[in-house]
Amino acid sequence: MFKKGKSSASPAHTRAVPIEDEGQATLHEALAAAEADLRYDEAETEAEPVGSAEDTARYIADMVGALAAMAGDARLDLLTYLLNMARVEAELQARQTEEPEQADD
Repeated sequence: MFKKGKSSASPAHTRAVPIEDEGQATLHEALAAAEADLRYDEAETEAEPVGSAEDTARYIADMVGALAAMAGDARLDLLTYLLNMARVEAELQARQTEEPEQADD
């Protein structure tokens, strides 16, 4: 799963904002700190436990399926196809990692 981390923003996504007074400077610093907390490019030192491989694959299938529907609505045919391929692969992975049911004798 994605981990929160801090990194410098890429120059393409930032722009200089003139700061006119101390209140704006404080606001600017607070916004920069909040933005840094939302970055997912560096791992945290403590990893949180994740669900099973089956649960993760099913979640991915659901999310990719929603993205495929959005791409289809926007008539992005190749992207829809690729996302649906990813959905099918996630569903296959979920089925392969299912824990076999124990039969009662």
